[in-house]
Amino acid sequence: MKNFSVFPTRTVLFLTGLALACLFTLSAVPAAPCAENWKTSFEDICSKVDTSSTLSIKELEALIDRADKLMPEIQKSEDPAKKVYLRRLKNCRSMFEFSIDTQKNAGK
Repeated sequence: MKNFSVFPTRTVLFLTGLALACLFTLSAVPAAPCAENWKTSFEDICSKVDTSSTLSIKELEALIDRADKLMPEIQKSEDPAKKVYLRRLKNCRSMFEFSIDTQKNAGK
């Protein structure tokens, strides 16, 4: 009786080669490169809203500049929630402007 639990050498070599080819092909494909870049920047910028009152005016201005540069990237995105992200980014930017105004008025 033939033992069916042991594959012939050709089959093992074929399946190993196929698995390696699939692994190589999948590793060469980047996983959503643009989407992750702007989302990471978005999270980094908007995470500073809670501490905006403790940041210096220069730091706040730098965050506003970063937000201004990020808006076109989000607008180009294919993400269906891009309107939500744009609105949230504008709100974060407005909070930074408010913090700058508050600091300038407190210094008078």
